[in-house]
Amino acid sequence: METNQRSARMDRFFQGIPNKREKQVAASKILDAALEVGAIPLAEGVEEWEDFQWHKNKGFQLFQGYLFGKPSPIIG
Repeated sequence: METNQRSARMDRFFQGIPNKREKQVAASKILDAALEVGAIPLAEGVEEWEDFQWHKNKGFQLFQGYLFGKPSPIIG
């Protein structure tokens, strides 16, 4: 988990979480800690609908990953 004043980010380690009990336990603890310090939980590397649903149902508020679109270059 990486934190700053605004968000707590969980990375790709948590892909496939609906089928992995050990990942579910770890993610729930990280989510609790993030919320306790006032961070906005961010699930990163969301590539499958099931992963998105699990994170959303647990209370994650921000998501990024191939499910939503491929990475794109910064233009400017």
